[in-house]
Formats: sequence, structure tokens, C-alpha cells
Amino acid sequence: MKTRITNHPKTSAFSLLELLVVITIIGIIGAFAVPAVGNLLKGSAMAQAANLISDQTASARQYALTRNRTVEVRFYTFVDPEQPGDTTQYRALQFLEIGDSGIANPVGKFASLPNTVVMNPNAALSSVLNVSAATTPGANDPDLPRGVNRNYKYVSFRFLPDGSTNLSATGGTANGKWFVTAHLLSDLPRAAGSTPPPNFFTWMIDPVSGAMKILRPGV
Repeated sequence: MKTRITNHPKTSAFSLLELLVVITIIGIIGAFAVPAVGNLLKGSAMAQAANLISDQTASARQYALTRNRTVEVRFYTFVDPEQPGDTTQYRALQFLEIGDSGIANPVGKFASLPNTVVMNPNAALSSVLNVSAATTPGANDPDLPRGVNRNYKYVSFRFLPDGSTNLSATGGTANGKWFVTAHLLSDLPRAAGSTPPPNFFTWMIDPVSGAMKILRPGV
């Protein structure tokens, strides 16, 4: 009677040394990948903020032109209740139609920047935000979402029915140049004086024509 002998393949496994080598390689790759991913996310937040400001102000001007109405664009400053330890920052905007009674009625959505991006109120970086002292909401002003309610202030300018603005073409602290600079919240300590941090964008508007553009150096 013959006995069949079955050959079983040998089972191989990683040795401890091989596992340590693989873990070390993964760690090295991660050390390079994490900063790159972080920079990518920061860049995405900045692009999203630039598009939001550009889209909202363009929509406000278009509304003024097509409806033959005066439209007010408001830039809001508040403490974000959803961010523990947050400080007061300009981080949202909205446009409102000015009715015949002078009351501002919201017609544009409340548009909040990504929570890592803010608009800098320094006069040298954001002349629009220094067009006047920040206004406390009155009885006819809207509550803001996200738990802000009436705990905010705002500065504003207006688009007139012909698409121009009520901003001075020659005078004011801006000498006729109107703009808003935004950057990462973490870069606030680096945005001193008239020098913005390396990663920023500036929204600019012509006070006479109402034409707007975004300047983002290095992009």
C-alpha cells in the first residue's frame, strides 16, 4: 500500500527587523506628506474664501443693476460661537436691498468664510473695512445664523442702481482706492502694519464703475 506524501508550501512572514524597516519608511513618507497636505488644505481654504467674496459682491452688483435698486454689502465682525476661545474677526458678508423706507432687507445669503480665513481690518490692508466705524445692529437689522444672533458689528458700502458705488472716488482715508485683504487666521501676528503675510489675497473694487477683481500674488 503506497503512502502519498503531500508537500505543503512553506509559510513566510515578516521578521521583526523587516517590520521595523517598513514602519520607518512609512514614518519618513508621512513626515514629508503631512506638511504638503496641510499646505494644500490652506490653499484650498484661501481659494474658497476668494471665490466667496468675489461671488457675493458680484451678485450684489448684478442685483442692483437688474432690479434698479440700491444694495448694501455688509462685512460682519463677530466671535464665532462654534470656535472655543475665538476672538472677534471679520469673517462673513451679506448683501441687502435698501427699501423705500430706508430699511435694509436681506436678499443675499449670509456667506461665512472658512473658519481658518479672516479679513484684516487694518486700514492699510482693508480700506473698505475702515470706511466708517463698525455699526451695531439696530432694531430692523437681521439676526445672524450659527448662534451669532445680534452679537456682531458691521461695516458696509452700497451699490447704486447704475452699478457704481457710494465709495469716494478721490477722498477718504483710502484716497479713492478700495480693497479688502484676507489671509489665514493663524497669520494675524504676521500681518502687522502695511505688510500682509505671505499667503493672502486682496479683493479690489473701482468706486466709480463698480468693477471688481481679486489679486493673489504668487498664484
